[in-house]
Amino acid sequence: MRRSALLVFGLLCACSALQQKRSDTFLARKRLTLELIEKRDWTHAFFYADELHREAPDDPEVLVLRGTIYRERGLDGEAEADLNEAIHLGDLPEAHAALGIMYDMTGRGELAEPHHQRAVMLAKNNPAYLNNLGFSLFLRHKNQEAIAAYQRAVRMSPVTPRIRTNLGFAYAAVGDFPRAAREFEMGGPPADAKNNLGLAYERKGDLTNAYALYIEALHLDPRCSPARANLVYVAKKLGKDIPEDLSKEPEPPAGRSAKQ
Repeated sequence: MRRSALLVFGLLCACSALQQKRSDTFLARKRLTLELIEKRDWTHAFFYADELHREAPDDPEVLVLRGTIYRERGLDGEAEADLNEAIHLGDLPEAHAALGIMYDMTGRGELAEPHHQRAVMLAKNNPAYLNNLGFSLFLRHKNQEAIAAYQRAVRMSPVTPRIRTNLGFAYAAVGDFPRAAREFEMGGPPADAKNNLGLAYERKGDLTNAYALYIEALHLDPRCSPARANLVYVAKKLGKDIPEDLSKEPEPPAGRSAKQ
């Protein structure tokens, strides 16, 4: 249920041909930095982000990029400084979203919510920011408010698996397992849906239903490793055996490694 903020950059303009060339190069390096962040290539992403910052220290988009890298590397002080400066310079929705995520990650959800709300207000048609808000509310057990945020997000983006899955967990948190099951089914393959529903029951303390659902998930897809790990854990808690037909993980297909 990990989330990442959606970063959106505006086009730069320049007056002279030379300025335009520099601007295009600068923008291209911004896009490259974002691609590296999405690949979690922190070393190369930071190299470009820091280089961009030296060239344009007052560019709020660059500060969001560098602040996001700091956040993902656990450098919370540096991340907070960059993201707050980005907000001061540009009040960008992606800056608020990135800072809100950082506060959620560090257990400061009461500081996160205003930033998620601001991101939603600044970018009303961006479902990613509504998903971030929903998750922040969910983390602090504001489940009905989280459901409302997720519902708004799915109306904008009906087939985004992450939002559907998050909405499913929020429904389960208020005890509405039929709706949770429906959202999980909309959010991914059948085995993943059964595994998520099992996890939702497990979080509610219903290990018996969780155990049965993990078995269903593995019957649907014996290579669903999250369901297998969850089944082993719950079976141990219940003092039950794992069904014999599921006791061994299947061999990978011929000619492919187990990691593929």
